[in-house]
Amino acid sequence: MQWRRKLTSFHQQSTFTKLLLLPAWLLTGFSRLMVLLLPFKLYAKRLGKHHGVAAFIPILDSVQHQKALSIGRAVRMAANYAPWNANCQAQAIAVKVLMNVFSVPYSLHYGLAKDPQSQLKAHAWVCAGPVQVTGGYGFDEFTVVAVFASS
Repeated sequence: MQWRRKLTSFHQQSTFTKLLLLPAWLLTGFSRLMVLLLPFKLYAKRLGKHHGVAAFIPILDSVQHQKALSIGRAVRMAANYAPWNANCQAQAIAVKVLMNVFSVPYSLHYGLAKDPQSQLKAHAWVCAGPVQVTGGYGFDEFTVVAVFASS
């Protein structure tokens, strides 16, 4: 009966979110491949305008707010069904592409933190207005080391 619950969940999504699922799924795969094959400095210039470590969140109008919610929902759902590791960085890059396509301002953050065993862990997340598009609200746990934003 798990498939029934998933089907019901899918039907409850907005039409915009449903239409984004396949592109989001493909983008997470492409993003993951890019991260595995290319050095960060080669694709970093495509992430947006680099703002150093100054974390900020762009303001959205109501239409952009709804689009950001739908884009985030679609990418997270697509990542759950990906046969590859659609981790936070792959999701953040996929979200960035979709946010650009639909003219929604964003800020993509990279952060670092130490876990209890003093191991470094990294995280990527995207914010737009009050929307935590993907990766949750990383400001609480991670120190921002790079910010890229839409121009």
